[in-house]
Amino acid sequence: MDAENDKPSDLSHVVLKETSNNVAHDRKSLKQPKRILHFSDGDMEEYSEDDPDSSEENKITHNQIDPHTLNWLPWTWYQTTLVGGKILTGCDYVGEWLANFFGITSPKYEFEINEFHRLQALENEMLHKQDLEMGGWNAQNQHNLINDNNVQ
Repeated sequence: MDAENDKPSDLSHVVLKETSNNVAHDRKSLKQPKRILHFSDGDMEEYSEDDPDSSEENKITHNQIDPHTLNWLPWTWYQTTLVGGKILTGCDYVGEWLANFFGITSPKYEFEINEFHRLQALENEMLHKQDLEMGGWNAQNQHNLINDNNVQ
């Protein structure tokens, strides 16, 4: 036996042949996914470039606009949209609160649905009490008597 074959081999520097498909796959795997969605049939990785609406060039917030540097017309438009947005948010909150207060968030015929369920529960309770009182005896079972004469 050869002395080199008896040594444990170090496989940390093994280079495999790369094809063009593997190189493209390696480039994609180098990017970090924005989020990973787990489904019952597999996982899906979502990258930041997959969502065109989230490009940072198109995002403008109110903090990036300095109203002190604007002319009168853009300043007026900026203030109008800012105040209008706040008023709309306030009206939305007050509207939801009023709807909950007056109970108009419940279905139109909720009281009839509740009455139906109440009557159904009452009927089931009466049938259960009747079954307990009758002990299984009713018009169909009254002729099914067991006589000692028929037993052999």
